Amino acid sequence: MLRIIFFLALLSIYPFVNAQSSNYPTKTIRLIVPFEPGGSTDITARILADELGKSLGQSIIVENLGGSGGGRGTEIVARSNPDGYTLLWANVAPIAINQHLYKNLPYDPVKSFAPITLATVFPNVLVVQPGMKTEKFKSFLAKGKNEFKNLSYGSAGNGSSTHLAGAWLNTLVGSDWLHVPFKGGAPALLAVASGQVDMYFSAVPSALPFIKAGKVFPLATTGKMRDASLPDVPTIAEIGFPQFDVVNWNGLLAPANTPSDVIEKLSHASIEALSSTRVKARLAAQGAVAAPMTPKEFSLYIAKESIKWGNLVKIAHATIE
Repeated sequence: MLRIIFFLALLSIYPFVNAQSSNYPTKTIRLIVPFEPGGSTDITARILADELGKSLGQSIIVENLGGSGGGRGTEIVARSNPDGYTLLWANVAPIAINQHLYKNLPYDPVKSFAPITLATVFPNVLVVQPGMKTEKFKSFLAKGKNEFKNLSYGSAGNGSSTHLAGAWLNTLVGSDWLHVPFKGGAPALLAVASGQVDMYFSAVPSALPFIKAGKVFPLATTGKMRDASLPDVPTIAEIGFPQFDVVNWNGLLAPANTPSDVIEKLSHASIEALSSTRVKARLAAQGAVAAPMTPKEFSLYIAKESIKWGNLVKIAHATIE
């Protein structure tokens, strides 16, 4: 009899719980950005938060919680209540790379989260010292392999996407370039401009002022498509390495076990926002390309990215002390 009463009580509660999620959202939503404010990742999060908040009829507050290569903010979301009111502006580093660099992550990149949508991708541009300018990228690669045995490439740090991209190209070319890690992308870009290192995979918006001023020369971009800001610069893929596709990316994740109807509502609203001309233009100004996906597509994308970056960590022999 007690079991029957308990079961009936659960049935009486279920419609209320279901109604609560179907009315979602009824209060302010937190969007955690696991990096410091001011960078492209932070700015693009705020662009989507603004548009998504209007669509959902609730404010979305962006909160920056940096540290541990994006791991701190990512962990906080993983441990949050799965009610749709704390979301993660997921990034390639804490979701697809860090698990291959750190022995004990305090979260599982797959099991701890419910995918909502991929949001943006950021192709980079390989820039070199102006004195290394060549008419054809293949010519540069030939020189890199046969003539310039002591070439060096900068990165934003050990294990960063820029480090791994450089190591991959180094391997494909069959050369032995020296990796020089810096504390962030800005000093690495300045190092190329000053002649301290030979090349660097820079974020496009950061590199554009240096390119226009003639301080660095753009050899190639890293995505599958040419960058709209550099339409005359070929991709590494089209030059002769079709497998090369290295982009930074961001997307929306919720804590695991978030109600499916909440995920569906967030996914629909996010895809609609990312498909709007206004949002695309605002993202493009930051060097980002809107790339919305369904939750299932995003889940598959994360799995493929994890495999790819795991292989690149091995190629680069990357370690985090």
